[in-house]
Amino acid sequence: MKLNSKVLFVAAAILSSISCSKGDLDQRFSDDPLSKIDTPRQGNVQKNKENKWDFTSTEGWVTANQGDNANKDNSSIEDCVDCSDKKALKIYTQANTHQRQKLKTKKRFGAGLYTWRTYISDLGIGERASIGSWIWNSDKHELDFEVGSGTSKERKELGLADDEVIAYITSQANPYLHQKVRIKKNAWHTFQIDLKMIGRNYLASWMIDGVKYAEQQLKFGQEYPFHIFCSTENLKFVGDSTPTKDNYGLWDYVTYQPYPYSIDPAEPSKQQNPIDAPEEPDAGKTVKWFFNSMPAAWKTWTNVGADGAAFNKIAGGKLVLGGNGYCKTSKIEYASQVGYGKYTWAMSFPEVKKALKFQAGGTFYSEVGGEKAITIMAWYGPEEERKRLGAKENQLLLRVYSGNPSIESYVAVLDPNKEYRLGIELKNEGGVYKISFFLDDKLIPNTSVTANYGADAVKFAFITSMETNRGWMPGEAIGNKPDDTIEAKVNYIEYTAY
Repeated sequence: MKLNSKVLFVAAAILSSISCSKGDLDQRFSDDPLSKIDTPRQGNVQKNKENKWDFTSTEGWVTANQGDNANKDNSSIEDCVDCSDKKALKIYTQANTHQRQKLKTKKRFGAGLYTWRTYISDLGIGERASIGSWIWNSDKHELDFEVGSGTSKERKELGLADDEVIAYITSQANPYLHQKVRIKKNAWHTFQIDLKMIGRNYLASWMIDGVKYAEQQLKFGQEYPFHIFCSTENLKFVGDSTPTKDNYGLWDYVTYQPYPYSIDPAEPSKQQNPIDAPEEPDAGKTVKWFFNSMPAAWKTWTNVGADGAAFNKIAGGKLVLGGNGYCKTSKIEYASQVGYGKYTWAMSFPEVKKALKFQAGGTFYSEVGGEKAITIMAWYGPEEERKRLGAKENQLLLRVYSGNPSIESYVAVLDPNKEYRLGIELKNEGGVYKISFFLDDKLIPNTSVTANYGADAVKFAFITSMETNRGWMPGEAIGNKPDDTIEAKVNYIEYTAY
């Protein structure tokens, strides 16, 4: 797609910075993230309360490495003629590895202006190396600048020159946001994340060299303060192949400037670091998870906190998801968002002898560009559909659903305590998703729909769940007592990447 012409601003020689313009923005992405919900709280950043790290040392920072050789520290303080104090933090990764080298602040910070002056080195075209300047609280509360080559497909779509790379702007969740901006490599850039407050929640703005490229109202606020990160990582998503040379980033300085309403910086009682997300399989490869124990690639969640262990557990080599009037959601979610592929859940479902409010099965979910949910679920179902399909008293119905694109259909009768393979295929058809549903590896007729978006714009949370007592579910509400609990069992989950 054609991009607007670019304007490059060259700063003073000591800065050696090459700036960006709005023309560098990936025009395939909409301006939806730029819309504001409301007016942010008034107040200017308090420069007199600035925290600044010039990197004459790494005092106040600790390593937070992942990947290969995580115990190896590839960071150092180096002389730097282009730096404001002639010193820079250097972080590098070695060739032919999956190293993920990171430093983070010991303290966490809330609303305010975060600034990194970062040198983007000569990253190899198509190689999986990234230079990151970002803030993190948890995997669902993370705001990023990650700079990498981009895949050959991305580079072609964006029309990148050999001396250009992609700055990926991301909010990992709450809500998810993704933008791509082309910038020069072998150059200094100033990356900024500005967190103001609208009510109790953050309004986040991402800026590169003084140009704002994204703005998003977040669904959380200063109850989630952030560590500040600098990183060089050999990440799969930013290229096509493992790096064949060492790669590095330099940081002249990092600053944090609070607003009058910002919380005070504080060091947590226990340091937490990002955990390794599962590496996505290459196209055509299949990953299969069994449940003799909880696979590291999956995260558990219930709405009942510490009591959740009774409703989300491993028993008899299977994942058991329970629900009642107390525990209304018991789920596991894959640690990475997913796109094109075929996904299968081998599951069995409870025996119920009357209409109860519950559903169990698989879901894909995204809020990018509006809420999107794709599900394949067992539930009791409405009486007219049960009659149409000839369901007996103790049998359930299989419902397939997508909100955007739209489909809802009751497609089969399911026996209790019998294992079925439920499948959803997200196929790349001309750059957009074609969604199809499967039962026991057979395509369910008349259920395929095509979206107007693809994996470049939208990736999904990959979820397996038991849900109960939603208002829109047919049937009676389930009681709160332990004896009222119903359970679905998962033998395995399978994912074939496309």
